[in-house]
This record gives sequence, C-alpha cells and structure tokens, in this order.
Amino acid sequence: MIRRTAKAAFTMVEMLTAVAISTVVVAGLYSLFTMQSRQFLAQDQAMNMHQNLRFASDILSRSARMAGYGTGGEVYGQLGWSGASQDNTVGLPPLITWNAWDGTTDAVTFVYADPTLEVMTDPLVIEGSSTTSISFPHQRQGYNTRLSSLETGDLLLCWDYAKLPGTVAYLWEVGADGHSSGIVTVLDNSGFLDFTAIVNDNLPPVMHCSRAQIVTFYIDNNSADGVGPGSAEHPVLMMDLDFDFVDGTPDGDDIPLVDDIEDLQLAYCPADGDCQDGSGDWQNSLTRAESLEAWMMRFSLVARSPRADKTRPEVSSPISLEDNTGSGTADAYSRQALTSKVQFRNLRMLHDF
Repeated sequence: MIRRTAKAAFTMVEMLTAVAISTVVVAGLYSLFTMQSRQFLAQDQAMNMHQNLRFASDILSRSARMAGYGTGGEVYGQLGWSGASQDNTVGLPPLITWNAWDGTTDAVTFVYADPTLEVMTDPLVIEGSSTTSISFPHQRQGYNTRLSSLETGDLLLCWDYAKLPGTVAYLWEVGADGHSSGIVTVLDNSGFLDFTAIVNDNLPPVMHCSRAQIVTFYIDNNSADGVGPGSAEHPVLMMDLDFDFVDGTPDGDDIPLVDDIEDLQLAYCPADGDCQDGSGDWQNSLTRAESLEAWMMRFSLVARSPRADKTRPEVSSPISLEDNTGSGTADAYSRQALTSKVQFRNLRMLHDF
C-alpha cells in the first residue's frame, strides 16, 4: 500500500504576516539609509565649509600682516587714492577699507612690497625725478632672477629708509619686460602731483625695491554683470591684484579664491583703542588718515553649503555679523561663520609708543 504524505504550505494569513514584517523591515532600513546618507552629506558639506573658511582666513591673515611693508605709511606715484576714486594728488595708503561696498558685504585693500623679490638700486646711478628707468647692480647674486620676474604693467615699489623724518616710498609702472642688464624701464611719474610734491630734483641714491602687491578681497555674488564666476546661488571670494577694484566693480582678470563664501565683514581698531571684543573702539570703515593708525583688523567670513536642502527649509538663515544684519529668512542653506583678529604688524612699526 502506498502511503501519501501531506505537503506543508503557507496559509494566506502567514503570507500576509511575512509581507507586513518584510515591509516594516525594508522601510526601517530605507529610513536608516536615508538618515545616514543625509548625515554623511551634512558632514561632507560641513567639512567643505570648514576648509573653505580656513583657506580664506589664512589668505586674508597673511595679506593683512604684510600690509604696509616697504611703504613707510603711504606710497607716492602711480594710482593715488581719495575715497573711492583714483586721485594723484595724495599718496596711496597701505590699508583701504570698503564698508558695504555692494550694499551688504565688505571689501579691503592691502598695499605692500613682495619681500621675496627685494633688491637695492645701484648707488652709483642717481636718477632724476622724471626718470623712465631705474638701475640696479645686476651682478649681485640673485638680482637677475628677481628683476627678470618684473613684467610690463607690473608696479615697482621703491622705498628710502634714510629719508627724514621716516621711510618714504614711491610707485612706478613697469614699462617693458626684460631687465637682465639691471635697468628697469618705468613710466614717467612727473604727472602725479603727490610724487612731485615729495620728490625734489633727484631720487635717493640708494633705495630698496620690489614688486608692489596691491591686493583687494571682496565677494562676487552678482551674475547679472557678466563679470566673474560669482552668483547669488554660488558667491565667491575674489582677489583683485591691479587695483581695478577702485571703480567699485569686479574686473575680468580678478582671481576667484574660494567658492561659496557668502559674506565678508570687517572691523578695525585704532592704535590707541581698546581692541577687546565688545569695545566701542572698533570701526567698520576708516578714513584715509584713520587707516594709517589702524592697529588690528577683525574679519568674519560666512561659508554656505553649495546646495540648499529643500527637505529642511528651516536649516539656516543669513548670519548677522558686524553691521550686516542679514535677512533673517530661513532658506535651507547650511552655514558656518569664522571670526578672527589679526594685527597689522608692519603698520604698528609706524606708531609712536
């Protein structure tokens, strides 16, 4: 006799129970995966913002510490300065402040000589005040290499330590490439009234010279002007190296430094001020005369995530810093702020203690 065995099978209730349990498990795993992905993205964005802030802070700090090197307080000759426009009747100060230059964000200009390219003029050649060339003892070690780095359109900064009552500095525009003979061609400075007022018939017999660095930092957040990579969605910290910034607009040859830097706010403390945080001596802008008495700069940078998280519109709103109050409206961008203080160590040498 053949014995038949019963075949086991899942009942409908068991299958529905298994499907329900599986659905709950899969939903939990998906929720966990989504949460971890979001956390990973947030950590990655936070790391990028932190790195952007540190890089931007380092560049600003280095330039601020160099401000005034080789200037003696102000520079006579090319450019000149008066408020927000070029004016050749007054010297160029080593620090120029631009408060709310675009309506919200600040900007700052530093003037100094490049210490890595410093050379001395030939003591046997005395140039006249309207000279179109400056001579250097090119046979000295390293001079040819340093002089050859000067190109047409560069600015040559020379200063005289022996001048009384203090160091006096002059600025020329380089007129041609190639200086292996030790003679640097420059444009005549006799049309600059600040220069002719300080220079008599001849230049000093011995001057220290180097390429002038005139560096301006600002935020480009305007795509409508067709200049620069910045936009409202992706603001960029920019660097201007030829003082085209003096007209108040970005220029096509400006250098993008750091993406997604939303705000730059600056404050300054004078030499005789209380430079502690909370002191009323901090100023958001300086006149030309006040810039020569600056002791310390406080700068605040705001980095923003490259993308808005539309699932979390309450994430963050523009940060209020210094005299920029921000909009206060949450826009789903994540933000980090970094505030630092740096002393103008070269400007400090100009003050009487």
